[in-house]
Amino acid sequence: MKKKIFSLVMLVMAVCGLHAQGMVEVKYHGTTAEVTVPDDVQGVTYSVSGANVVISSTTTTTEYIYNVSGSSDDGSLTIYGSYKFTLRLDGVQLTNAHGGAAIDVECGKRVAVELVEGTVSSLADSPMGAQKAALYFKGHPEFKLSGTLNVTGRLKHAICAKEYMELKSSTGCINILGAVSDGIHCGKGNPGDGNNYFLMDGGTVDITNVGSDGIDTDDYGTIRINGGALSLNVGDAATALKADSIVAVTGGTVNVSVTGDDSEGIRARYSVDISGGDIHVMVTGKGSKAIKGKRISELSTVLNGGFVNISGGVTNIYALGDGMMDAMGDTLRCGGIYVDADLKQTAGEVNIVAMGMETTPIKVDGDDTWTGGSRNIVRTPWHTNAFDYQYDMTVYAVVEKNGERVDDYSNMAVGAFIGDECVGYAVFETADYGIMRVRSLTAESQEVNFKVFDYDTMREYEANADRDVAFMSMGNVGAPSQPVVLNYRPRGLLGDVNVDGVVDVNDVMMIVEYILGYENENFHIENADLDDNQSIGVNDVTLVVAIILD
Repeated sequence: MKKKIFSLVMLVMAVCGLHAQGMVEVKYHGTTAEVTVPDDVQGVTYSVSGANVVISSTTTTTEYIYNVSGSSDDGSLTIYGSYKFTLRLDGVQLTNAHGGAAIDVECGKRVAVELVEGTVSSLADSPMGAQKAALYFKGHPEFKLSGTLNVTGRLKHAICAKEYMELKSSTGCINILGAVSDGIHCGKGNPGDGNNYFLMDGGTVDITNVGSDGIDTDDYGTIRINGGALSLNVGDAATALKADSIVAVTGGTVNVSVTGDDSEGIRARYSVDISGGDIHVMVTGKGSKAIKGKRISELSTVLNGGFVNISGGVTNIYALGDGMMDAMGDTLRCGGIYVDADLKQTAGEVNIVAMGMETTPIKVDGDDTWTGGSRNIVRTPWHTNAFDYQYDMTVYAVVEKNGERVDDYSNMAVGAFIGDECVGYAVFETADYGIMRVRSLTAESQEVNFKVFDYDTMREYEANADRDVAFMSMGNVGAPSQPVVLNYRPRGLLGDVNVDGVVDVNDVMMIVEYILGYENENFHIENADLDDNQSIGVNDVTLVVAIILD
């Protein structure tokens, strides 16, 4: 009983507090809107035309509350003033269909944006006009409370703040459903004034279907992620998190998907600083990068930057894209961490999987200093995406080269194949054995074969297993104490198919016999494929003869 009385008292106090502070009600009714201004609210005037509302405030001492609710398919709200206020989004559904932002805050002060608990608000602007965003702030918004906000920018950005934007730890969910340009844009204020930033202490933000960047801060702007969960997906020539100066992650979860070509997951023009948090960046776009420390020389931004500093957290990168040609005819490689200046790691965990011949795990133009933390890098020349498959199994394996156990896997990739499709790769955290997660689209039994790629010779070799391996959903083949042994024989002297140390007419005869279907246990096919087309034919005979006659 006492608990109920206490809750009632708190509710009454909250309501009384709102009235004491002064709350203006704006409610939409389809093609019309109504505004209610209490008697205790001074200096607030308004006009209503259809469902378009314009509010002006002259107060310089009182923080009023504007509570916005209702629904309209062609309405808007514009607020003028020179003093801070609170904007309560109380389940409003507002689309501006005739031109302009859905909500335009022309006040250069702090605006507390409350997402009322238990409500879902949706805002969208018009694809015509001159607005910068569906939700625009001339000043700096600070979001809080646990409601949900959906925003769609049909002309340019979804949300734009001329200065900074903050998400308090109490913030609920903000969904950017689409934007012609950036999902969230901060900046275009005064360069160097320290007020151009995006700060996230909590909440959930999901940004998809944007034509440009996910979150962009201009004019020396910074991005700071201290908590919450942030998910972004960007397309061609875009960046998920782009800061004019610093991107700093100290906590929370950041999930980035880079599906576009020549794009980036996280980019800063001075430094990317990771000291905490859980970061996941998947890059599938051609020539794209997961993390980029970019140095530029434009006068309008930070100079002499391009650094990446890692001192904590867990950074997981999956670089799966191919290369692409730029306008100058150069190849842009897909990459994990690309640094124009220095890379410094003192702590934290970095895990990079780089797949494809034109993919680079880490590239540093300056100094790469690694004094603490861990780096786990897996390279393969083949592509496989674990998220494409439903079933998997585990294979414990080791590699032998010409019958001798391999103890250094740093320049070697080991792949599992069903037919010609790569369905897994090995991770060797120890020389004793590696772990392969082999995947399939079906749970049916299928033969699994293996290949080794040697990055020293840049060649691929068949690897013969010491036992038959068949796919079995959720099964295990081998064990840490008894791993599957994969033996491969690197190509030796080209043309020396009988491996007697010389290339002569005997090798020519043996290749001809192989083409005609005669088997010879001394025939080494890897030395017979001189044109490297994965088959033995007349052209290989011609090339061997050329070696003999040379």
